Amino acid sequence: MSVVESDTPRPGQWSAPDAATATLVPEASAVRCNPSLPTATYQRPMNFKSLRAFQLVAERGSLSAAAGDLCLSQPAVSRLIAQLESELSLRLFDRSGRRLAMTREGKLFYDTTKHILAGLDEIPRIAKDIRTGNRQIQLLTTPRIAQAVVSPALAMLHRKRMQLRCRVEVVPRSELDNAVGTRHFDLAIASFPLQNKTPALEFKPLFKVRVEAVVPKSHRLAHRDVLTPADLASEDLIGPMQDHFWRQDMNDFFSGEADAPKCIVETPSSLMAFQMASNGAGIAFLDRLSARGLDASGIVFIPLAPANWTTFGYAHQRGETLNANSNDFVAAILDTIDSIRSTNSEMAKCIEVAQDSRCFEK
Repeated sequence: MSVVESDTPRPGQWSAPDAATATLVPEASAVRCNPSLPTATYQRPMNFKSLRAFQLVAERGSLSAAAGDLCLSQPAVSRLIAQLESELSLRLFDRSGRRLAMTREGKLFYDTTKHILAGLDEIPRIAKDIRTGNRQIQLLTTPRIAQAVVSPALAMLHRKRMQLRCRVEVVPRSELDNAVGTRHFDLAIASFPLQNKTPALEFKPLFKVRVEAVVPKSHRLAHRDVLTPADLASEDLIGPMQDHFWRQDMNDFFSGEADAPKCIVETPSSLMAFQMASNGAGIAFLDRLSARGLDASGIVFIPLAPANWTTFGYAHQRGETLNANSNDFVAAILDTIDSIRSTNSEMAKCIEVAQDSRCFEK
């Protein structure tokens, strides 16, 4: 008589024959006898390797690619996925064809949890920082504010011979909302509001900048003192992508017009939009602070009416007091802004410092 081994593990045994899927199944009697863990609500801890396998298959599109990244066999990855589906009571992939295809439930699960899944990659680096006693400040910012403020603020600290060690991660503004939920950082310096509404973060405004029309000098509107929605409604505009939050600001500005603004070019990069305006392709929108360091010889800045302002500030972990390095850096940002505002009267008009921005946390 042959004996066929069941794939279902017995209580107290490991649930799979290899380390890739190993997770201990609790003793049934221990669960039943513990009044604080009712059998109907008991759930095992989630297997991180199963989540990682799901993330890689979803993003790489195949079991073989995920298996290569995890240094596992394809059957082992398949078992990880099956284990996760069992734990979640969700069918994540359709296996009817030759390739795995994400189901509607699988896509919704990925879209909802991708910021958590991405955060798994941060765990080894966080552990290394703890082991090595690395006390450097971790900054998260975007290209627009990095070149305009973060870089000169760090240079100012260096000139003062303040031995500030830092790690600066620069991500596109369109990716920042996901990044603040997945990256380890001390301060995130960016424009507000963030779409990520996680209660684990606190936000503090530092300053706001006036958004203006960036008009080629050869354009017929270049001589105007201000520009209204009616002035710009029929012009060739260079604006943010439809799903970008700055596009909502732009749509609000034109809300009183019968026709939607005509964007001949859409780009998530405000610096790209500025450059295209400089090349005469159309009218873009940007603030003067973000344009510092760029070649503005071919354009003029013209204020909008009604005025449109963008607020910049920092986010940090709720309940955590800023350390000395973080406070020094925030102070350097505000000193940099004060220095920039003092360069000329126009710059002073288009940058306003938040009233309580220097009330640092102690």
